[in-house]
Amino acid sequence: MSNRKIKFEKIWNARDMGGLLNVHGDMISSGLLLRSANLADATEKDKRTLQEQYHIAKIVDLRTEMERKEKPDVFIPNTEYQSIPIFDESMAGISHEKSLNKEQILAVIPKLGFLYGQMVTNESCRQNLGMAARSVMEHDFSKGSVLWHCTEGKDRCGLLTAVLLLALGVEKRIIMEDYMLTNETNKEKAERYYQGMLLAGKTEMEAATIRDIFLAKEEYLNKAFEAIQEQYKNTDTFLREGLNIPQKLIEKFQKSVLLKR
Repeated sequence: MSNRKIKFEKIWNARDMGGLLNVHGDMISSGLLLRSANLADATEKDKRTLQEQYHIAKIVDLRTEMERKEKPDVFIPNTEYQSIPIFDESMAGISHEKSLNKEQILAVIPKLGFLYGQMVTNESCRQNLGMAARSVMEHDFSKGSVLWHCTEGKDRCGLLTAVLLLALGVEKRIIMEDYMLTNETNKEKAERYYQGMLLAGKTEMEAATIRDIFLAKEEYLNKAFEAIQEQYKNTDTFLREGLNIPQKLIEKFQKSVLLKR
């Protein structure tokens, strides 16, 4: 799994979905479906890597308007840019990815499992999640790759990745393994926040709360899966009716990015 990670200078938590197998043994083509944290600090070398190695053709930004204004993505020539926030500013406080200081995070952060449930059940979030998924699926992959991102490349990015992989027939166990790869990237940052909170006189519980919001946990993504299971007959129904993704589009997407066994 970890050999799919992409090494950039200043783009974090980046990886290629290529190489993953679905339940039929079909493989996702490499260099077409990319996920990452934000691109605000991308270097010129990072941009060249995206252009020359991955032929980047579309970027889907899942952040709120405020997040985009605070840390706008770098400009990459000849690349289509789409802004599709999964949730609006009124819900931004429930995501640790908003630019808050440590005190503010402690004040507003709820259980992240609630956030994941909201992203698949709240009507506005669900509509936007479907829009983002359709944007990726409708892409002409003969032009190059698509990259989607939020701020940390974990929650909103992770859920959209899960939706796309479900549409490609990847089993949940593999989806979870990919989701958990975030911890290989974020564990050092999480530990720095943890130690910083302790040095600031916070309790171990408070410090652990800050640490954990930078980490992926199976229980978070499972909350989304559980919410889908409770409200929809099956995954296919969720994709078609919950996210309004036509079956023909799913089939087109599969043909575009899957290498048949």
